[in-house]
Amino acid sequence: MKVLIPFKVTNPKSRLGKILTHRERKELAFNMLLDVVESVKKAGFVPKILSTQRTGLENEIVDSRGLNSAINDWIKSYTPLMIVMSDLAIIRPEDLRNISALESDVVISPGRKGGTNVLLVRNGNFRVSYHGLSFLKHVETARRMGISCSVYNSFYTYVDVDEESDLMEIMIHGKGRSRGFLEKCGFRVEIRGKEPVLVREKD
Repeated sequence: MKVLIPFKVTNPKSRLGKILTHRERKELAFNMLLDVVESVKKAGFVPKILSTQRTGLENEIVDSRGLNSAINDWIKSYTPLMIVMSDLAIIRPEDLRNISALESDVVISPGRKGGTNVLLVRNGNFRVSYHGLSFLKHVETARRMGISCSVYNSFYTYVDVDEESDLMEIMIHGKGRSRGFLEKCGFRVEIRGKEPVLVREKD
């Protein structure tokens, strides 16, 4: 199965701008992409990176169009197709295998704020509508088309990295390059009282 991984090169993860420099945000985004690619490979699937600009990675397709237009063109030509967001730094290979094992025409793994973190499409007429509450939009599209739709819930697919609190999830649950990069930047998790707190050591 082909797995499409959209990746934005320019100004990634802008909401982390208060805690990471621009260079650090770019490096974190790239390391998260590499972690996702590694999980896809370990799951036994073929990763295809849909990037807005060249990254130098293998299996890369450069497409500067909007996310929906680019992905919908892929769905027209390649199904089954799984779309996995590049900021799922703690996603596990078994999650991807579990999603692929579900036999519905559409399988959706939602994010915490109503987005779509993983989407498996087996019907070439399905069209995506990312941004905003895309999970509900994709469920409604499947209902309107009269095709089967399943929802896959897992903590490891649920966590996408957009805000400072998300970095703590990488530090606690991550095992790949993203965690290593954050540790290199001086981040660690401390227990203060009874609560874990993300702290950063200053140079």
